[in-house]
Amino acid sequence: MIALVTGANGCVGHALCEALLADEGFREVRGLVRRADAELPEGVVRFVDDLSCCADADVIFHCAALVHQPTATKDDYQKINVGFTGQLLDACNPERPPRFVFFSTVAVYGESTPRPGIAEDVPPAPATPYAASKLAAEKLIDRWADDVGAIAVHLRLATVYGPRDRGNIAKLEAAIKVGRFFIPGDGKNKKTLCAVENAAVAAITLSRAGSMAVAGKRFVIADAAPYTLREIVTALGGKSLCLPMPLALVVARVLKGREGVVQVRKLAADNVYKSSAPLTPAERGGNKEKTLFSPHRAGVRGE
Repeated sequence: MIALVTGANGCVGHALCEALLADEGFREVRGLVRRADAELPEGVVRFVDDLSCCADADVIFHCAALVHQPTATKDDYQKINVGFTGQLLDACNPERPPRFVFFSTVAVYGESTPRPGIAEDVPPAPATPYAASKLAAEKLIDRWADDVGAIAVHLRLATVYGPRDRGNIAKLEAAIKVGRFFIPGDGKNKKTLCAVENAAVAAITLSRAGSMAVAGKRFVIADAAPYTLREIVTALGGKSLCLPMPLALVVARVLKGREGVVQVRKLAADNVYKSSAPLTPAERGGNKEKTLFSPHRAGVRGE
């Protein structure tokens, strides 16, 4: 099979390319990127802003997205996360449509959850332009799949960590390293996270699953169990310095104003998402599931 990975130089895309190259079921792995100098694993066939790579692909793994950019507008998210997705779909051969694996986000459920968590079939309630654009892209893909008779599956990823990560966990680690971090509250609130290697394995597994099992469905992709904020901070090499929430909010407001208060509230919230289809060892190809506490990891940024 021919696999195409969009955003192949990103955190998830790069790890997915490595996993696909190691999988004998794929004879060619293509990477669609925006820059000719984008770093890709050796063996990936590079396509730079060239959508001709879609025409004969058997599986498209759509990872590329605009993610949590502070200066981005609602239109920016719509243009890239919805508009570019539409361009990809238009470039596919309608007579031989590929299976389409879309990397969405648990942010479509909202900004927080009850501590026990929520199931993946809970109705979405996006609270940010980013989350709204991802949900809109899911719906666009479903309409295309219905029109051309394709199989589309949506992976709603929890917060990802691992090599090449530049997202929330990387920012948290950076704050810890410079000593500008404290735990708001008691640190017992829980967060669902996803090792990038687990995301790659899940994507490949679902790209092979029977159509009745995956077509048009949404799957939460995450590590086997959530972590407490205190566990996350410890795994990143931080100290368990806790401030009561009222004091934490005062400090945040003094240091960063309203933005700091918002950040503290998000950090202290529960974000727990339950997957109905956890991967078995056989589905993981015998690979041990990665976690924040995997022995080979130095922090969460890689080896």
